[in-house]
Amino acid sequence: MPMGRVARVLTQSLLLTCPACQRGRMFRSAFRMNVRCPVCQVIFERDSGEITGGMAINVTITMLIAIIGAAIAFSTDIPVVPLLLVLSAIIIMFPLWFYRHARGLWVGIIYLTGSMFED
Repeated sequence: MPMGRVARVLTQSLLLTCPACQRGRMFRSAFRMNVRCPVCQVIFERDSGEITGGMAINVTITMLIAIIGAAIAFSTDIPVVPLLLVLSAIIIMFPLWFYRHARGLWVGIIYLTGSMFED
């Protein structure tokens, strides 16, 4: 599989655009994903358990942010309490903001593996 295609699909997915037609929007509201692409009618998530892939991406990236924040806390002279307050706010707000993008990225991965079209 050409790397350019992989990069295009993952970029479109992070931008919450259908990886198949590159025009339809994945989400109809802040937290409601369309079942099908409004343009090409491809089904974004065929099985109910596929939401866990997006959740895993979201949790993994959030934990990486927490680990990087902890590394900064132990390697600098920044006061611990303000750093923990800022890091806590980031760890609470980031997954809420990144939720849609993580699910979109998972849809892109499903598309790249061909699982989106299996019956």
